[in-house]
Amino acid sequence: MRILICIFTIAILFMQSVLASDSLATVYKNGTFLTQFQRKAKATNKVAILMTDDFVNQFHTTPNMLFTWALKGLGLEGQKSHELKLNLKTAVLDPKTGITHGLVDVVVPNITTFNDVAVDARITKNTLVNGGRKVQADVLYSRFLIEKASGAFYIIPQGENEQLIITNLTIKFGWFFNIFITEQRYKSIVEWRIRKFADNLKAELEKREKLSE
Repeated sequence: MRILICIFTIAILFMQSVLASDSLATVYKNGTFLTQFQRKAKATNKVAILMTDDFVNQFHTTPNMLFTWALKGLGLEGQKSHELKLNLKTAVLDPKTGITHGLVDVVVPNITTFNDVAVDARITKNTLVNGGRKVQADVLYSRFLIEKASGAFYIIPQGENEQLIITNLTIKFGWFFNIFITEQRYKSIVEWRIRKFADNLKAELEKREKLSE
């Protein structure tokens, strides 16, 4: 496991040299989208560790709390959208398996509505060899909404008071959404959410840093 973590860390450091800060890139191949976005934040590693711990703990115990910061403004609470409306209704952790069982309503305006779509996911965290943190989320089951999906965010120290936030997403949609979500629609439905999520993490890190002074 430690070797794998080292490999992940080396890969991340390589990506830092390729992508500039505040950059977003998406690759589409064989029905699968791969997106990466990164942004820097002014905060200490101590604050970053506490924030990632809170993210995972809240996901497991009080997921609604995440809508006040990490998931704020991502349109996951049934907000109106001209292309796709998502409403995360419930999320319950099974402590024996570590799997969170969720129910989501998905509305495609003027086309169809899918109620109570079951989504099972597992979220984990790891400490990287450079002191950074990785939080990984894997979708284990999603009826027909998603065929496979995994996402992660990394918070990597760049010095005493700076963190690099990297968000990655790999997703292949189920049969209906694979047809509906074209490469252009992906930008307006998914990409902005990835960017907004990283913005939320940056804002939370810098808010907590100021409060800790």
